[in-house]
Amino acid sequence: MYAFILLCAVICGCMESPKTLSPSATIPSPYYAKADPWLDHSIFGVETLIGSGIIRKYDINVFDCSEMAAYLEWMLEKHGFDAKICLADRFANGSIAHAWVAIDIPPKRYYVEPTALNTGGFIFSTIKPYDGNYRDYSRYDSIHEDIYDITRSNPVSEFDWWNDPQLAKNLKDAHDIHSEQQNGG
Repeated sequence: MYAFILLCAVICGCMESPKTLSPSATIPSPYYAKADPWLDHSIFGVETLIGSGIIRKYDINVFDCSEMAAYLEWMLEKHGFDAKICLADRFANGSIAHAWVAIDIPPKRYYVEPTALNTGGFIFSTIKPYDGNYRDYSRYDSIHEDIYDITRSNPVSEFDWWNDPQLAKNLKDAHDIHSEQQNGG
């Protein structure tokens, strides 16, 4: 599985080059709303949550590793997890820039590889401390607390998953649930 992920990153490239970046975009407001508490805050709970929630396939320069990582970080935060976006300029000592997600579930840190694909859709890969490729994922160049932090030093267009109509619906649904909770509904 790890070789497949690395091969995908090397062949496809995961982050847009400066020449392909879209014009500046804005982050929707409000962005974060803890609308759906998730009862199982273990790595197995993460796997269950992620396995039930992404319907968009990898699409280079449209919905690639950076948008996927930003979406996963948003979805995990929405459900109460402590998630961060990791970036590497040369992932696994290669030549490809890459993005993925770190999840802190005390006392351990786990990683989620958002680009692992299969025919017919999105498959995730959780990387646990005892996995052979854990070391590659723990060697990031930067780690970012949230979308606001990562877009201080990177273009918003690199992480703008909310421009996809189906994923934008998920953001709207989360805001609607949050608004209902705030209004006592």
